[in-house]
Amino acid sequence: MLCDYEARYSAILHDSDFLSWRETGARHKAANIVHVCRGINVKSAVEIGCGTGAVLRMLQSMNFAQEYTCLDIAFSAVQFVRHSPQKFVQHAVVGPASTLPFRDSVFDVAILTHVVEHLDDPASALREASRVARFVVVEVPTEKVLSNVVRTKILGRPYASIAGAGHVQFWSQRSVVKFLEQGCGLRILERHCDLLSKDSEYYGKKGLGLAKPFFKGVLKSLLPTAVYSRLLTTHATFLCCRPEARIQLANSAIKQDRVSA
Repeated sequence: MLCDYEARYSAILHDSDFLSWRETGARHKAANIVHVCRGINVKSAVEIGCGTGAVLRMLQSMNFAQEYTCLDIAFSAVQFVRHSPQKFVQHAVVGPASTLPFRDSVFDVAILTHVVEHLDDPASALREASRVARFVVVEVPTEKVLSNVVRTKILGRPYASIAGAGHVQFWSQRSVVKFLEQGCGLRILERHCDLLSKDSEYYGKKGLGLAKPFFKGVLKSLLPTAVYSRLLTTHATFLCCRPEARIQLANSAIKQDRVSA
């Protein structure tokens, strides 16, 4: 798996379309991270599974933190970040998410955005993240929805993201909460549901391919978030901490964007 991942990144880091797509997604991922972290003070942040570094670059442009570190299992991805024109990353490290080469509680926030759905043992990665940081931000696609039930159970087809994105873990709005709290032993402080932006939905679509994002846009305008998130894939972003941590959010008036499931 490691060799496949390294080979994949070595090939696509020279693909301008891929890099543009990553930048498009990074804007919304960064906005989601800032949204759930709005009640805490962040000086240092580490992104685990940094890929091209697009999310960190966007966070840096938003003045999210003062110090940035990143880690990825692919050497080519880390080299790409190291040689980025924006020299704001203090440390870029090669390594697996399950054994982080950092001291306990050395960061304010550890970020895993669209990473754990690719891992065979996502709980180990999140426990490690909570070891090295006071807070953990995790974002995943919630793919156990009605449209995929029809696809997998009735039509007998696999999740599109298995071949398309290499996903091996699949959650619903409810099961991801259970996974974080019971499987990883984390306490959820904030939660946000992202219905996916128009530019992300339409990116790279042409001709008949425009029909699906158009239909999804209509549903988003008509349905409550709680209903839409049961029908089609959305992104769930969480701010978590260790259960024993004594945490008081800076803004006590913050309300969690909860989606019942």
